[in-house]
Amino acid sequence: MNFLKFNQTIKVRMLLKFLSVFAHTMVLPYTVIYFSGKVGLSLTTTLILIIAIISMLGYVIGGRATDRIGRRKVIIISEVTTAIGFMNISYFNSLDQFQVVPIFITFALIYFCESAVNPAYGALIIDASTEDNRKLIYTYFMWISYVAFAVGSLVGAFYFELHATTLFLVVGIAALISASCTYFFIVDTFVTSIIEQHNKVADIKPIKFSKWFSSRLFFLLCFGSLVISTLVEQFPNYLSIRLVSRYEKGEFNVTGYEMIGYLNLENTVIVACGVVVMMKIVRRVTERYSLLMGLFMSCIGYIYMSYVIHPFLLIIGMLFVALGELLYMPTLQSIVAKSIPKETRGTHLSILGLMNVIGGMIASLFIWGMQFIPENGITLFFIGLGILILIIYSSVYKLTQINS
Repeated sequence: MNFLKFNQTIKVRMLLKFLSVFAHTMVLPYTVIYFSGKVGLSLTTTLILIIAIISMLGYVIGGRATDRIGRRKVIIISEVTTAIGFMNISYFNSLDQFQVVPIFITFALIYFCESAVNPAYGALIIDASTEDNRKLIYTYFMWISYVAFAVGSLVGAFYFELHATTLFLVVGIAALISASCTYFFIVDTFVTSIIEQHNKVADIKPIKFSKWFSSRLFFLLCFGSLVISTLVEQFPNYLSIRLVSRYEKGEFNVTGYEMIGYLNLENTVIVACGVVVMMKIVRRVTERYSLLMGLFMSCIGYIYMSYVIHPFLLIIGMLFVALGELLYMPTLQSIVAKSIPKETRGTHLSILGLMNVIGGMIASLFIWGMQFIPENGITLFFIGLGILILIIYSSVYKLTQINS
């Protein structure tokens, strides 16, 4: 199946995904570095934790709203608010004195909206796909995301330091374009009559986390999301700051900012060139192999990058990360899609999103911890996370086989 054979909702979401990821990654991967350079590491860690808590609230509200009022409305409201937020940051950043309070509040609002809209995006894709084409669709989305992420972050690597104000404005404009296209070209997959909608609202009870976690499979998926996020979020947090702080301008003829951009570019090249080959490999191997081998390779890559500093060795580490994610991500997303009920997709996806936010919070603690823990000690933490990830998803696969 090629791109043109997908339905309109999927095609439009793919195009908007590229625009959104490209625009956001010109600035968001450098947010931590941006704040740390202005207010220091300790205060930056505190601000990140506060934003993470606000993001958790966004997932809760966004997930419930997705199941109540529909995916399309949540997407449009979130993207318009995000656009206004980035335009405000562009204005405040243009002032002579750094305005930490308004900029922080606006960033918090943006991250709230980013979290609130994610369950809606996820539910929309599941609704508009079938079990037969879902893994292929997720592969396309992954490819689009990685290409956009690497190109956007490469632009940010060269221009963010001196032209952050302009980039913030561009991101705001991109969010407005995305909201407009969603309004005109996407039909909501959440369609009910007014009476049915009233009944749904009346029947929905407050979230009881014990209910969702009573399913052993869903509990493991949540725990696995938390641990994977803790490891993956090290790149925009601890690993990025490590690169910037360890490089002096001129060393290896590359700055830390540029090295981050080059690593993301490498990731893109590998995904862009290897996705077709990897899709053929995935079709020929078992789900268990693609899931666990992909996770193993990705974990090895992050562990290696936490230990080495030479550009060539960092490139080898990113090679393992990219190939591993190509193997495991579409399979894992398909498993998640099959494991959640249709009527509460937004709520379930919001809980999984909460786990990702908590994992990001834990990852941000490594920024504070790097002041006290030697690099070898942090690498040992990464090894422990990798082992735990493999144990969790071995159990997940076994449970999916039992339930199928």
